[in-house]
Amino acid sequence: MVGQALEPLGHAAQLAELRDLWRDGAGPRTLLFAGPESVGRRPAARWFAAYVNCSGPAEARPCGVCPSCSLLAAGTHPDLKEVAPRATTSTGRAKRSLELRIDQLVPREGGDPEPLGPWLLTRPRFTTRVGVIDHAESLNVAAANAFLKLLEEPPAWALIVLIAPGPEAVLPTVASRAATVRFRPVDAAELERLAPGATDHPAVRLGQPGALLRAAEGSGDGARRAAEALLQALDGDLAGAVTAAEAFAKATQEALETGTEPGPLVWLRELLRREPPQRYATAVAAVDRCDEALASYAQATLACTVLALELRAVLGA
Repeated sequence: MVGQALEPLGHAAQLAELRDLWRDGAGPRTLLFAGPESVGRRPAARWFAAYVNCSGPAEARPCGVCPSCSLLAAGTHPDLKEVAPRATTSTGRAKRSLELRIDQLVPREGGDPEPLGPWLLTRPRFTTRVGVIDHAESLNVAAANAFLKLLEEPPAWALIVLIAPGPEAVLPTVASRAATVRFRPVDAAELERLAPGATDHPAVRLGQPGALLRAAEGSGDGARRAAEALLQALDGDLAGAVTAAEAFAKATQEALETGTEPGPLVWLRELLRREPPQRYATAVAAVDRCDEALASYAQATLACTVLALELRAVLGA
């Protein structure tokens, strides 16, 4: 199929729902793509932008070859704009608590030079401007209130797609203005078709094609190696375990700063699944405590060293 490259993996029912909603161009203009992380909500939003702007035959949209589809596939479409929280603080530190700022949506002095609101009010080059608000659960009250009028009634040539875990995760005033399309983890068999031989990757069990695609591109290899090295070091002397913990902390910090998924902590949980149930539960509880400490901006090397010492005791080194 010509437009297959634009189609996200494993969500045929959701794409059919979107086609039905927009077959006559009169569907809801604000949608919430709900579901777990990395299951394909963002690719689905880009597919939808391609669908509503495609000039190919109705039964073949998105066609993948018209001018609009070609620009979308190249990542240069003038009528698609994605807004997301910044991943780092002003000092360059990785953020664990995300927040969409009001100036990303509406004009503010000294703020984003091209906020989403005025962009949506500008007529499209093709047929429909599509604004994607990623991590919509991180919209604070001020930002949401400033944007409510557009959420409730976008221009006739505009669509807004919110991406969040679900309606319950966003502010009630936001959820009430959006039609929800739910995306679920993708079946493991479909993911194994995408990446044969990747059955031991946590993304297969979690139904996350996004994480699996990044793995196929080589992203995240360091995260797995760091987790494996930490577990191997637990069988040696204490100094070796501490050294491995320091390397694990560095890899964890890098994953946070670059947005690599799955990161070392996810890989560590996956590798621990080979342990007997009781030891697995105790070890994963230690990993969870480390994750919580990092979320509270604890010093990464200290948090990971504590983790290594706890795992060393649990796994019987």
